[in-house]
Amino acid sequence: MTGGEQVGSIVFDEPEAGGSAAGAEELTAGPGGPRLSRRHLLLGAAGLAGAGAAAWWAAGPGDAPDPDAGRPQPVAVSGPQPSWSFRAPAAQAPERVVGPTVLPLVATEDELFLLTPETGAVAKRVAMPGGPDDTLLAAGDLLYQTRVGRFLAHGYGMTLQVANPSGLSPSWELLAVGGDVLYGATRGLKDGKLFALSMASGALLWTRPVVDRDGGYLKALETVRGRAVLVAHSTRDEVVGLDPETGERIWAAPADQGLSWRECGADDVYVASRATGIRSLSLRDGSANWTVEEQEARPLRPLAFGNTLFLLRDNGVVSCNDARDGGELWSRQLPFRLDARCRPVLVAGSLFVPGPVSGGVCALDERTGAVRWTFRDAEPGVQYWRVATDGRHLFLGHDRVLHGLAPA
Repeated sequence: MTGGEQVGSIVFDEPEAGGSAAGAEELTAGPGGPRLSRRHLLLGAAGLAGAGAAAWWAAGPGDAPDPDAGRPQPVAVSGPQPSWSFRAPAAQAPERVVGPTVLPLVATEDELFLLTPETGAVAKRVAMPGGPDDTLLAAGDLLYQTRVGRFLAHGYGMTLQVANPSGLSPSWELLAVGGDVLYGATRGLKDGKLFALSMASGALLWTRPVVDRDGGYLKALETVRGRAVLVAHSTRDEVVGLDPETGERIWAAPADQGLSWRECGADDVYVASRATGIRSLSLRDGSANWTVEEQEARPLRPLAFGNTLFLLRDNGVVSCNDARDGGELWSRQLPFRLDARCRPVLVAGSLFVPGPVSGGVCALDERTGAVRWTFRDAEPGVQYWRVATDGRHLFLGHDRVLHGLAPA
């Protein structure tokens, strides 16, 4: 052989010296009529390979095609296989949804996709045209969206609209939802107001100045289920308890680190204690109950659930503590670091802790802290995982994808 022509990985021999190059390009006669030359057959093989049939060609005439060819491949690299997976047309913008949600949803820079829990089918699409400041406040199975002069409440049913009551600025921010009462603040520091608004009647229940009696500005309001108190953050680095019926201050307690986070439990609110500790304050009067001091790791916002408190540290350590005295019940080192984006959920006896996209989501046994499984997928991305649950389904997502799983 003196040379050759390469098509893909197939090399066609040039004719030997004295041979006819033209003869290699022609149909040759044989019994039963014309037949293809060796070059035509090889070119046909290359064409089939380029069309995705290389496996069939290599199998030989007596072998059957692969019965799994063309079927969807497993989604999970590790952990249970999801019952459904939804891929959005663009990367998620998780900062567009504020607060924990029980809904399977994907929020991008332009729109919100509200999905069906059982199948992942799109149940509703909501436009998000307002830029980064156009956020949705999650509360239960509704998502609240503020507009000039009105607000919208999105869910699986019809979108609810409530007009801004007279006496308030048309520009305001929704801070919290408690039952059918909305709590918000009008824009402006000096003349801004906190207010409570009935979602059922649209009536204004009360207003009060945003400026507290000691000169701090109240913001980041939170409701506490089953307790007659609202918890606010003051710019004087204080936690402030407010009466939800009047908006008046009940108590105030100092907080460290500019109050970067807080978590409300059944009877306590948990705040940072210096750079490495966690402090428990009574929701009744703001008095200090106990403090847990760390040595090296920085504490993140914990998860309160009844009499149990799950503490998270930025070095990847998760512990289960007694909410009554802070005593540690178990501790587990995760294979990845944590930050403020890693908000866990507790359902069906497991604590699901999200990490970076390469780390996945760890399912820890609620009683012992043992790792039940770690879910990872093969989707590309750079975001941290997000987890949510409606109590019957688990929703795990990052970047463009959201998976639905059984939580057990």
